[in-house]
Amino acid sequence: MADFTPTQGRYLAFIHAYISLHGFPPAESEIAAAMCVSAPSAHQMIKTLEKKGLILRHPGHARALQIMIPEAEIPSWNQRAAGKRSAPPAARTDRVPAAPPAPPGTLYVFEVFLAGGPVSEKYTGKEISRTIEIRGDQTLEQLHRSIFAAFDRFEEHLYEFQFGKRPFDPKGPNYGIPDAGESRKGYGDARTTTLDALGLTEDKVFGYLFDFGDEWFHQIQIRRIEQAIPTVTYPRVIKRVGPSPPQYDEE
Repeated sequence: MADFTPTQGRYLAFIHAYISLHGFPPAESEIAAAMCVSAPSAHQMIKTLEKKGLILRHPGHARALQIMIPEAEIPSWNQRAAGKRSAPPAARTDRVPAAPPAPPGTLYVFEVFLAGGPVSEKYTGKEISRTIEIRGDQTLEQLHRSIFAAFDRFEEHLYEFQFGKRPFDPKGPNYGIPDAGESRKGYGDARTTTLDALGLTEDKVFGYLFDFGDEWFHQIQIRRIEQAIPTVTYPRVIKRVGPSPPQYDEE
């Protein structure tokens, strides 16, 4: 059983509730606002939680908090003591919430490689990848959100998953956000298409294009297909290789 104080438990409850709602962790400024404390106080508490092994941080990466204790041991954010000044996680209408933990189901382990984009020489020729776990009943939209956060991007653009005969095959089938009223053969809606519906197999490789202007190309490979853990909130990033290139290079 994890050992933490009531105050530390409220921090854990907020972080967990935020991840469940948005699919990625809160920024320290959002934690400070929710707990009604200063930013330095929130930062110090995050360091304390990490020191106690309750969370894991990835220094140098934005929104990179991971809770390390079973979900059953995390206090409920909605049932915190009355009279606390804490506010519930702010609603983000531009975010797709992660699905809550479910009974054991299919778990996909994706390795997402950055294959091309407007990067400077500092990042050229270096492996930059993120390994992501996501349940089969979750959607391509949720996979997109996880990749977006894993590469530390901040401004949304259109995107497309490409499942043709080769990665980045424009002939499809492809999935993205169709225009209103659009009906195009071989083009599906990423917001409603689950991973289980795609008939994916281990070692399958497909493409992911983010931002049709700057064209950030990614190659995604299925490393494993296994059983999800009911107490874990997915999607989650389990491995990072290389720093994230800035979304807009100012050099």
